[in-house]
Amino acid sequence: MSARFPPDLVLTPVSRWPTRLPEESVRTIVATPLVERVTRRPRAGHPLASIVMVTYDGLPFTRLCLESLLAVECSIDFELIVVDNASADGTAQYLSDLSAHDERVRVELSPHNAGFAAATNRGVALAGGDVLVFLNNDTIPVNGWLDRLVAHLRGEQLGLVGAVTNRAGNEAEIEVPYGTYGELERFAGHYARTHAGEVFDFRTATMFCAALRRKVWERVGPLDERFEVGLFEDDDFSMRVRSAGFRVVCAEDVFVHHFGQASIGRLALTNAYGALFAANRQRWETKWGVPWHSYAKRARPEYEALVQQIRRLVCATVPPGAIVLVMTKGDDELLKLDARHGWHFPQCEDGTYAGHHPADSDACIAELERLRSRGADFLVIPETSRWWLQHYGRFAEHLDTHYWPVGDQQVPGLIFGLSKPTMRRTSSAKAR
Repeated sequence: MSARFPPDLVLTPVSRWPTRLPEESVRTIVATPLVERVTRRPRAGHPLASIVMVTYDGLPFTRLCLESLLAVECSIDFELIVVDNASADGTAQYLSDLSAHDERVRVELSPHNAGFAAATNRGVALAGGDVLVFLNNDTIPVNGWLDRLVAHLRGEQLGLVGAVTNRAGNEAEIEVPYGTYGELERFAGHYARTHAGEVFDFRTATMFCAALRRKVWERVGPLDERFEVGLFEDDDFSMRVRSAGFRVVCAEDVFVHHFGQASIGRLALTNAYGALFAANRQRWETKWGVPWHSYAKRARPEYEALVQQIRRLVCATVPPGAIVLVMTKGDDELLKLDARHGWHFPQCEDGTYAGHHPADSDACIAELERLRSRGADFLVIPETSRWWLQHYGRFAEHLDTHYWPVGDQQVPGLIFGLSKPTMRRTSSAKAR
């Protein structure tokens, strides 16, 4: 058995969009030679499962994922097919070395970034397993994950099975208490045992981790490559699986850690992410003839209590009839403010949630001023979005310079008045 990572390895990111790990964690991941973590393994016979992964830079995440994957307990014979989209950070050489040590690993190097869908389709074309598993390179699999995932596919009506995780943006996302590698392993094992065999239907199995039988893939067809670099190909594929008469379910007993935004999040450093999201959303809506809506999320008592607190705060401090911007992450419940008009921040031209974070402070400021010019009177920053004021420093300064705090500026969030911009100086919003 290969050696996994130290139990005290910190997994909590220091920033997002793109996601970055603490420097000490990165050093720990990359400093240990590959030969000390990965045992030489011959290629097995015909594998039951083919795990298909796409990589594009992000070498620390890839090493953390693959070296965990090859070390965890698993009774299923599998092969791992990695399609690299022209990484420039040493990933290609690492993958070559890895495949030399473990013959279950097969590597396909693309001369250019073909995008997630095209690379995944290429990986499936090379796969020999009866079960196809999609796994992102910014995940951490744990003991027994593959056995439990594949076990759910015994049901003939189950077409596509996803995992639960810490970060997915839909019903697959659950609250987690861990911050280190060892805590992740203990939590995931306990959660799997207490939810053994449980599944529920949901709209989209996002492809950070999802599995299906080969015959379902052959019936439904490959991922739609019109979605280019990424985004919405998993929404589309889940729709097609369901249209073919199969269920799309989430397996409660399969927990896989997901960092999220490790690769595609780099597009948020420019306006490329927002443009891609809008373009692919339009492609999806044109293809299916229905509007796309933000994902639903499972009920969380603490979060629901926060929503109620925000609602009470707004209604106590903001006059009826006012237009209130709320950092919602797509949650329409946060817009239900009695006689006030709640607007998503940020939002599309039609008022729906934009579906992504702004690229930088300038984009935040531009969106705020665009919506203020359209009549927005107040901005609400829930406690869960307070990190914006650290991440978008000049946006926080803009709020402090031009606008004013309203009401109690503690939990459950902050409220700024926007109706009459002024030039003012206070202590930085960052400090709140």
